Amino acid sequence: MEKKDFIFDRKELFRMEHTPKGKSYRTALMPERTKRKVIYNNMNLMDGITFTPSGIPQMAAYTGTTDFELVPYSEWRKHDGHNQALMFFLDDYRFREALWLKLEQTTLKILHYDYFFTPDFSLWRDLPTEFYNRQNIFYTRFVGAYWQVNGLQVIPTYSFGSLPSFAYCLEGLPSHSVTAVCGLSNRKDTAAYNIWCYGLRRLEEEKCPTLILVYGPEIDIPGLHTPVKFIKDFISKRFRYENN
Repeated sequence: MEKKDFIFDRKELFRMEHTPKGKSYRTALMPERTKRKVIYNNMNLMDGITFTPSGIPQMAAYTGTTDFELVPYSEWRKHDGHNQALMFFLDDYRFREALWLKLEQTTLKILHYDYFFTPDFSLWRDLPTEFYNRQNIFYTRFVGAYWQVNGLQVIPTYSFGSLPSFAYCLEGLPSHSVTAVCGLSNRKDTAAYNIWCYGLRRLEEEKCPTLILVYGPEIDIPGLHTPVKFIKDFISKRFRYENN
């Protein structure tokens, strides 16, 4: 059971500290110029978050149940959230603004869910610079750590791009944790499959996850020893087919 702060848990405190529109009462007291600067970069939401030496938010391990129903973010309004996990594996352009530029407001709207996956912001394999991929790693870890600080049950999500991304894509992930990964694009071609399998072996070697949740169809992962639980992806469930 979660330790209580006085008579309120952290989720309840979050609601009390925000207006019905999701704006922080504390931020409202800042001078206007300061407010614009810190809100744009979410600097006002750093309290309680720890960072790695290179500045990536550090998430805590998730060791709870995985016996829940998945709900895609696009359908968050349609469900009561009880024993359901809100996930962000599909179409990150749909939730990028909501989960970064409007993080407080969005968090207030989705607090009724019992579990959350961190947003799976895309890491690209064909960019001439790693800057955008590094930025997306920062964003997903920040959102996850922020949610954990505010009492949400959060499953870390692991993503990676081309080989250079392994210099930073594991940073901020917790050790000995249930960890999720998207498996929807690993059958595009042989190269995609090989780097995906390599990515999971790197995760196992460096973070020793207790369980890997794969969002997507079952597939063989050579050389992996960590238990794997495949979660049928939303598209396959809706249209009743498996990718071949």
